[in-house]
Amino acid sequence: MIITIFGPPGSGKGTQSSLLIAKYNLMLISVGDLLRNIISGNSELGRKIKDTVKSGNLIQDEVICELLRDQLVLMNDSFLLDGFPRNLNQARFLTQVLLERYNRDVDIVIELQLDDKVAIDRLKDRLVCLDCKSIYSISSFKDNDLVCMKCKSTKLERRIDDSDLSAINRRISEYYIQIKSLREYYKDKLLTVNANLNVGQVKQEIENKISCNLV
Repeated sequence: MIITIFGPPGSGKGTQSSLLIAKYNLMLISVGDLLRNIISGNSELGRKIKDTVKSGNLIQDEVICELLRDQLVLMNDSFLLDGFPRNLNQARFLTQVLLERYNRDVDIVIELQLDDKVAIDRLKDRLVCLDCKSIYSISSFKDNDLVCMKCKSTKLERRIDDSDLSAINRRISEYYIQIKSLREYYKDKLLTVNANLNVGQVKQEIENKISCNLV
């Protein structure tokens, strides 16, 4: 089974992806994690990507597609894509590369739908563990005792693209521009989910819709 999940910033793609790969025994390709790994390497490409991400702009399709192609070499035919595709050009590329490699296309497309105000509130409050990538709300910690509940790391930080409200608004606006064509492209495979709910409720709604889709 090949699944892709998309939604506006703050919709919980990373959290739900982690739950889905555990539930359905899938491998994970997270484009965001791949980019953050490149940024942390402090190469020339990493510095360019960092500047682009920090401003709230999107990375060039050529860079993203090449990263994905490299990752697919490591995958079997059961995986989840978090953060890809983000536009129609990337979706067409994904169809082509999946047909070449697996003679199939994406099976299920999940769209997490979220109110803008909720998205902004979540992003302003978001912390990410640099070691295990777990995501938290800063308000869930007492007395600034920032320790990852999963791996016990103290390396919890805000993402660089969450630090500026104008950058957040730019990312949300760009998402809504691109999502229209993606909905049309994947209309026969699309499952829409209310991401304003809590994590457990969103997880249950996704699993219910996947079960119905697989019957």
